[in-house]
Amino acid sequence: MKPTLLATFVACALAAAPAVAQWPDYPSRKIPRTADGKVNFDAPPPRTPDGHIDFTGVYENLWFYQGKIARPPVSPAGEPPQTEFAEIGAGFKEGLPFQPWAKALHDKRKEQNAKDNPDAHCLPMGLMQFHIHPQPRKIVQTQDVMIVLYEGNAGIRQIFMDGRPLPKIGDVQPWWYGYSTAHWEGDTLVILSNNFRDDGWLDINGSPLTDQATMTERWTRRTYGDLRVDVTIDDPKAYTKPFTVRLNQKVVPDEELIEFICGENERSTAHMIGK
Repeated sequence: MKPTLLATFVACALAAAPAVAQWPDYPSRKIPRTADGKVNFDAPPPRTPDGHIDFTGVYENLWFYQGKIARPPVSPAGEPPQTEFAEIGAGFKEGLPFQPWAKALHDKRKEQNAKDNPDAHCLPMGLMQFHIHPQPRKIVQTQDVMIVLYEGNAGIRQIFMDGRPLPKIGDVQPWWYGYSTAHWEGDTLVILSNNFRDDGWLDINGSPLTDQATMTERWTRRTYGDLRVDVTIDDPKAYTKPFTVRLNQKVVPDEELIEFICGENERSTAHMIGK
C-alpha cells in the first residue's frame, strides 16, 4: 500500500499532539477561571484597551482539539459548510464550483495521492491549509499588525491593521500566504488577502488557488474559548463563483507552540510516488 499525504498528515499530527507539554507549565493569570480554578471557556472574550476583541492566544481546530480527531459538525441550513482537512468542498452537495481545468487539476492531484502538495515537501502550505491544519497556531495582536505563528512548517503570517489599502492584484510580488490587510466591522475582524502564487493548494487533495484570487476571512470570538472563521474564496480563474466555508477553533490555554522543523530528518518524500 502506497503511503498518502493524508496518512502521513494524520500520523504526524497525532505524534505532535502531546508534544506541546514539553514546554514548562506556566498558567496565565489573564485566563478567566471558575471558582474551582478550571478555565471558563464560556467567559466573555477579552478586549484590547481600545475596545476591540482581542484574538491573542493559541488555538487548535475544533475537529482536532487536543489530539482528538472528530469529523467537522454539519452546518445548519443557510450557514457555510464546515471544512474537511482533506477536502474543503466536502460540505457542498455538488462539490466546489470548479472551472473545468481546475476540476481536472484537482482530480489529478488527488489521484496522485497529493504527492506534490507543498506540505509534503516542507514548503509553505498556504493560508487555507494552515487554517485546517491540526497543529496549533498562535495569534499575537497589536493595534497596527497581527502576527500568526503556525506550528506546522513554522509558518509566519502578517496581517496589516494600520489602515493601508489592499494592493491591486499584480502590484506586489506574489506570496505563498498572499498580502493581507484587515478592518473591523463591529466585533468582527474582516481580513482581505490577495497576490497569491499561481500554484496554490487549498486542501490536501489539491483544490487550486490561483494568482487571481481574493480571500476574505471573517473572524469572530463570541466567548473566551471559541474562534469562528468564515473564509470566502473568490477566484474567477479557478472557480465559476465565490464560495464560503467555516472553521471552528478553540483556544488552548496555558500552552505554547513548539519548534517544528519540517526538513529535519525528513524521510517521507521519497515514498510519495502517487500512482
